[in-house]
Amino acid sequence: MDSLPLELLWQILSWDIRMCRYEKNTILPMRLVCHAFDTALKPYIFKTIQLEFSRFLKSNSAYRVDKGMDFDRLRSVGSLTEALYLDLMVVRDPEEIEKLDNVFHGVIDRLPEMGPLLGSLGRYCMGAASFDEKDFRSVLEKVLLWTPNMHRVKLNLPFQVVGQKSRTATLLLATTLECLAKRGVEHQGLQKLVVDHLSDTSLIDICNNPMDLSNAITVFSSILELCVSIKRQESDTNRQESFNRHLWFLFRKASALRSLCLVGWNVKRDIHTRRHCHGVTANLWNMRSLPFSISDTSWDYLRYLELKRVDILPSRFLELMRHVKNSLKELYLVEVYLKVRHLEDGEVTGLWIGKTKNIKPESSIWLAEELRNMEGLRLNILRATGLGYDEFTLDMSTINSSLDLIDPLKLDRSFDMRFVDAVTLGSDQTALKSYRGNESSSIHSISTVTDRYNTDLIKKSTSQCEKKEIYDPNPRKRKDYDAETYQLSRNTTSYFKRCIDGWFFNHNEQALRELQGIVTVADRGMTMLSNEIHRARYDDADF
Repeated sequence: MDSLPLELLWQILSWDIRMCRYEKNTILPMRLVCHAFDTALKPYIFKTIQLEFSRFLKSNSAYRVDKGMDFDRLRSVGSLTEALYLDLMVVRDPEEIEKLDNVFHGVIDRLPEMGPLLGSLGRYCMGAASFDEKDFRSVLEKVLLWTPNMHRVKLNLPFQVVGQKSRTATLLLATTLECLAKRGVEHQGLQKLVVDHLSDTSLIDICNNPMDLSNAITVFSSILELCVSIKRQESDTNRQESFNRHLWFLFRKASALRSLCLVGWNVKRDIHTRRHCHGVTANLWNMRSLPFSISDTSWDYLRYLELKRVDILPSRFLELMRHVKNSLKELYLVEVYLKVRHLEDGEVTGLWIGKTKNIKPESSIWLAEELRNMEGLRLNILRATGLGYDEFTLDMSTINSSLDLIDPLKLDRSFDMRFVDAVTLGSDQTALKSYRGNESSSIHSISTVTDRYNTDLIKKSTSQCEKKEIYDPNPRKRKDYDAETYQLSRNTTSYFKRCIDGWFFNHNEQALRELQGIVTVADRGMTMLSNEIHRARYDDADF
């Protein structure tokens, strides 16, 4: 092995690293091959320090299965670390366990097996038997002390399975921000931050505490790339308004921010389902919109913006775009649903594209037209996946309107492609000219094409045998308009959400198994309870 040229040795190792990026542990045994392998692999293996539930357990905890953190070893390799991955998803809130106890309390005598199952969940709660705030702070402070070059952090807050509000998540977030804010001046500043499962409750509580707010401002002030996934727990209008103000207040404290990814609370949807109608009150429908707070301050450096799995009002979307228009160069919209109301005249309050043969009503906002004509907005990249509408109406008969979902050019373009065309090319007639080819060729053909990716659900109801005019020269590739396809090869907004150090994907198999176990307990308990209720009703019917 010592006789191999260094260049060849490095090529072998670099390919091994790329092949193992989905499972970092598979590359660890290679350090034992020889001293050269060990020296070359260390900077990559220790590039990220991962801390999860078991790393914070008390030394005398009955739940501990190992010796915990080896801080002596960390002291020797900490200078190689550039990223910290804090995975706290499995940590439970005592209130969550209490709710489960209350649900099954009445049938625990008939379902004795639920006793041990519920008891096993206590190990995931912060307390004397596992770890408390002091233990968490102690471990985190030591890790940060010996990692002076750490400038990337991914924080997975507890994912609540039962109940609404988790004070444990707020405590862990506040403590993490405090530890990050108090790092030494000789340490590198935080540049990339990912926060998953940030609830409106936690953010409001943090911002209402002066000390916690000061720590948050300190942490955010140096951030260049930010990715946050948020979840809604509050139902009070005043609390939602507070969340709105606080969220954008903190974001703006990152004055040099150049990349922002905001992931909403929606579950992943079928991208062919372009319309959603909910039978909820107007107040609740409005509260489910992605908030945006207007401010005099603006980002002068924000170049990359991604919105994902959110519902947003047309007016709020425009306000956001006007706020970042002077610096924004790339915009990615993934499963963004425009919240629109149906008006008495049959129109709606907003459309992604608009209708070619209709005059825009004064009460409606057509976003493609607004973006194309927005002074100062110069987008180099615009990609969209799964755009749709979140509709509110008191008259369900009005939802039969086709909105602007049908391609007026009969080119079988997907809705996402049409939106990108409308912003970048302009009117449908202008877009049609671009599809006829370039100066060197204007040959076109007539054919029947069914693209399973580009055909919207609403268009599947039309005749599949109808011939469409498809222009051969320079066909539109999916990556030229689809955000998810484009981001497979180039992602400037959310790549580090999956890969915080840029090399190995964030992966915590143990945490996933633990969380699945918690979900299984809750699911099994509900199944037992349902069976018991059904049996009781059946017995009563016999009498």
